[in-house]
Amino acid sequence: MAKKRGKTASSKSSKKRLQSVEVIIRKKILGEAPEEHHFVVADGKKIKNIIELADALETMSEEIFRHHANEFKNDFSAWVKDVFYDHSLAEDISRAKNRLETQIAILRRLVKELM
Repeated sequence: MAKKRGKTASSKSSKKRLQSVEVIIRKKILGEAPEEHHFVVADGKKIKNIIELADALETMSEEIFRHHANEFKNDFSAWVKDVFYDHSLAEDISRAKNRLETQIAILRRLVKELM
């Protein structure tokens, strides 16, 4: 009888851990980066999370965008990967050819997350 209880407790514990992991991941992608990891745009604006990045891309000048994303680097992709650990979104951002495609990649990911 004791063994049976052990298995049940273990099963419950395992389910609890899975739920915790899902909540942590969701918080990470939708949450705010710690202050020391906010993205500082070349024009001085600070971006705290991925939603703010999508908003900033809406009005960002092409010059500022190209400063951060060009043939040599993609600071947006690196930030998403290094701070939010979303390698899939980081890859989509790095493949984007311009500001609009970058914004669309981010918005698609956010919509998926909210579903």
